[in-house]
Amino acid sequence: MQGIADALRGHKRLRFEYAVQINAPPEVVWRFNSASRMVFDGPPVMEISHEPVPDDIGLWLTCVSINGQLRMQIVSRELERDETRGILRSQTVEHRLSMPPDDGRSIESGITVEATDSGTRLTSFGELTPRSLRDRIIYRLGQRRMANLIKRQCEKEAGSRDRLAAIGNNGWLLSVVALLSFWYLVGWKAALLLTVVIVLHEAGHAVAMLMAGVGVRGIYLVPFFGGAAVPRTAYRTEGRLGFIALMGPGLSIIPTLGLFAAYQATGQLYLAKLAELFAIVNASNLLPLYPLDGGLILNALVGSVNRRSALIVGWIGILIGLALAVYLQSFLIGIPFMLFALQRYLSGGRTMELERLTLHDGIMLAIGTIATFALYILVLKTTWPLPAIRL
Repeated sequence: MQGIADALRGHKRLRFEYAVQINAPPEVVWRFNSASRMVFDGPPVMEISHEPVPDDIGLWLTCVSINGQLRMQIVSRELERDETRGILRSQTVEHRLSMPPDDGRSIESGITVEATDSGTRLTSFGELTPRSLRDRIIYRLGQRRMANLIKRQCEKEAGSRDRLAAIGNNGWLLSVVALLSFWYLVGWKAALLLTVVIVLHEAGHAVAMLMAGVGVRGIYLVPFFGGAAVPRTAYRTEGRLGFIALMGPGLSIIPTLGLFAAYQATGQLYLAKLAELFAIVNASNLLPLYPLDGGLILNALVGSVNRRSALIVGWIGILIGLALAVYLQSFLIGIPFMLFALQRYLSGGRTMELERLTLHDGIMLAIGTIATFALYILVLKTTWPLPAIRL
């Protein structure tokens, strides 16, 4: 809202400032911020490094990597560095190494570190000439996000991090809230069954992550939405991304077919309905709508041919999801897709550059996806006509 207000007022130069109180000594905060390499534990793990630009005296190259993969490069000139006063200031410059290009935004930014009775006050400030409404939003959000990440990391290094805050940032707390949200939506028995289905689905992603060598940071439930398996490092290739996306529904086909076979052998209706629940969750995830598994697979396939087309396909998937939410009059569907749309807009359509699929791997990924989806549809064709049961 503040970004929109600035745009309506016609402000040509955007100035912003944000301060946090850090429960750590000033020397710890200064040392972390002035270091040539800053590492944030995450998830996701983020690393920011500073090094001199070769053959350009006075210029510094700042590289931002997430989960080990380069996301941004900024070239800047240091304007001021005074440890006594606790101030760092720099200004970006247009340079061939900048990624994405600065495009004349002329960003000046810095921090001040001040001792207080309760620790250290870190103030982050900056100004720039915005090119779009996106600039007016993301720089304020990014500034606040970075200041809070610095606070968390410095307090962790100083051994003074608040335990309650640490619990609040723990993914397991989010999972408990998610379980309660499922209970609210469908009752406690169905919520437990849905949780099992989601965890097995995410376990498929986790197994694929281990097989692909990217590691697993954790599996978490997401309130009102589902779950997420978080990788430890970057995917780096479209093949890994597509394989990991497919293995969520792919591994879940085993319990689905097992339950379906048990129903065929015994005629027990509850077994058919359990198989149906597995099939509904996993077949839905294979729909080609970004960022569902099917949308990620489609993006990997299309992105291996043309990256711009992949961005367009991703937007189409999000818009279809929003249209579906309007048609069904469902806030629970609409809100996530609105957040996905906002995230895409604020990112400016920038995605990680991944190594493209070979023709053979692309064909195998497409065949595997179609075959897995077809098996779930066959299960649903048999179970949907069956009468419902009360849980």
